[in-house]
Amino acid sequence: MNVPLAHRVDGPASAPAVVLGPSLGTTLEMWDDLTDALVPSYRVVRYDTRGHGGSPAPGGPYTMTELADDVAALADSLGLERFGFVGLSLGGAIGQTLAVTRPERLSAAVICCTMPSFGGPQPWAERAAQVRSEGMKALAEATPGRWFADAFRAQQPEVVEAYVRTLTGLDPEGYASCCEALGGFDLTDELARMAVPVRVVAGAEDPVATASACEEMAAAIPGADLVVLEGASHIASAERPEEFHRAVDEHLRRHL
Repeated sequence: MNVPLAHRVDGPASAPAVVLGPSLGTTLEMWDDLTDALVPSYRVVRYDTRGHGGSPAPGGPYTMTELADDVAALADSLGLERFGFVGLSLGGAIGQTLAVTRPERLSAAVICCTMPSFGGPQPWAERAAQVRSEGMKALAEATPGRWFADAFRAQQPEVVEAYVRTLTGLDPEGYASCCEALGGFDLTDELARMAVPVRVVAGAEDPVATASACEEMAAAIPGADLVVLEGASHIASAERPEEFHRAVDEHLRRHL
């Protein structure tokens, strides 16, 4: 059953639509800067994934198909027959799922700091169990090192702290259930079926979706290209905003 997603819409109603999918552990606010860059040319839709922010957190586990169906239902509710999609990490997994299961809905996709599989069920089941038993604050110490490069953490600690505050304020059950969706996600054998114009964006220092893994994924998707952002880790949109915006805008302009 679809979950009605909390969302915001900015930009001209007559402009091409772009939907922005956030990372696990974040909310639609992660896209504030990209929204500002895109609204002169696009109708920008941001949403909170189910279990995050203002969206409902029904009991899990969730599946990636359910998370993608939520986004499609949101697009339906806004009258968006076709749209561009930009997703990072979990948002990128949702974008991949839409590109495989609903290619007729996507004009283009930019999938960022993501992979066609995130290591299988076990590590995600362990993380889900941890937050269910200990709460979200159990992730506060380890997460910054996965999300941000050392230099960025040293230079912009206030940005890192804001992301951690968002993470630790989330509903543990909703977060855990999204972890389980990532554990069950594997589109490795489906990438060649993608008939949507795809750009893959990677952070050169990302320890999660490594640049080499993103390169392999881009090579497996027909017609896809790859942009690697030097000095960026997993939340590359925050660490290298100008380069990230340029990579997104180039692809959207080409296809929307």
